[in-house]
Amino acid sequence: MKDSKNTLLAVVILCLYVMILLTGCVKKANNNEEIDVELIESKTELPSKIQLFYKVDLGKDHQFTTLEPSNFEIYENGSQISSLEAQAQIQQEPGDFLYSSVLMLDLSGSILNNADLPKLKEAATSFIKKTMPKKGESLHGTREMALFWFDGEENIHPLISYTSDRDTLISGIESIDEEISNDVSTNLNGAVIQGLSSMDARLRDVKGDADIATAGSMVLFTDGTDQAGYIKTDVALDSVSSAADEHGLFTIGLGGEIDKEILKKFGKNGFELAEDSLELNDSFLKIADRLEAETNSFYVLEYCSPKRSGTHSLELRAVYEDKFGSFQTQFSAEGFSGGCSVE
Repeated sequence: MKDSKNTLLAVVILCLYVMILLTGCVKKANNNEEIDVELIESKTELPSKIQLFYKVDLGKDHQFTTLEPSNFEIYENGSQISSLEAQAQIQQEPGDFLYSSVLMLDLSGSILNNADLPKLKEAATSFIKKTMPKKGESLHGTREMALFWFDGEENIHPLISYTSDRDTLISGIESIDEEISNDVSTNLNGAVIQGLSSMDARLRDVKGDADIATAGSMVLFTDGTDQAGYIKTDVALDSVSSAADEHGLFTIGLGGEIDKEILKKFGKNGFELAEDSLELNDSFLKIADRLEAETNSFYVLEYCSPKRSGTHSLELRAVYEDKFGSFQTQFSAEGFSGGCSVE
C-alpha cells in the first residue's frame, strides 16, 4: 500500500514537472514568433487595386529595422497571391505617406526666468535637425511638424504651423525669448489634450486626399506638473489611452519637480528624464531616435487583386527572421476588372 502511494506521488510530481516545462516552452515560442502588425486603413480602387496602410512593431531590439517587400505575404481566402497574379510594392515615396508631428514646449516662468531657456532652445533645434529632412533629401515632403508652447493659460499657443520646411521650424525656436510669457503656472493636462486634438485635426485634413496615408506624433517637454487645474489628470490620461495606434506620444521631463510616473503615462511611446538643463540635448536626441523608429514602422502596400467579384478575406503576413505576425480584413471585388497597375 505504501509503495502504491509513493508511486502515485512520483507520477503526480513528474506530470507537474512536465507541465511546467511545456508551459515555459510554449511561452518562449510565442515570444519568438510574434510580430505586432496592426491594420490602420484599407482602400480599394478600380480597376482592382487594394491599398493597405499598417504598422509593424518588431520589438525594441529591432525598432530601427525597415522591412522589405519580400518580408510581406498576401493571402486572399487563405491562398497566397503569387507574383504572377498580382503586382505589389511598398509605397514610401514623397506624396504617398506624410508623418505629422507636434513639438509642444513648456514655456512657463520656471523655464523663462532662469538659465534653462538657451539649453532648451538648443535641444529643440537639435531635435528638429534630427527628425526633419532638408530640402533635396529623399524624405523631404514625407514629414511635417508644428510647434506649440504652453504656460498657465487655458489654451496652448501656436508658434509655427505644420510645415515640411526645417529652416522655418528652427527660426521659430530661435524667436523664443524671455518676454514670450509672464505666466508662472503650468497647464500641462490641457497641453496634452489640446496637442492631441491638433494632431487629430491635421490627420483628418491630410486624409482628405485619398492618395496619402498619414500618421502622427506629439513630443511634449515640461519641467513641472499641472498647476493650472483646468483639467484633471485622469481626463488627460484617458485621452492618451484612447489615442489611435497611428498616434505616437513622447514626453521629456526636466529636473526634480516633475511627476515621472505621470509623464511616463503621457509618453506611452517613450519618456526621457533630464536631471538638469545640461542633459536636455541628449534627452531630446534620444526621443528623436524613438520618433524615427516610430515613423519607420508604418507601411503602405499596394497590390492588384486577381479577384473579379464577391467579398473576400484578406490576410497580410509579416515575416522577419524567426518572427511572424499578421492581420486579417475583408474587401469587395465587385466591379473589379483587368488593367490594374502599381506605379
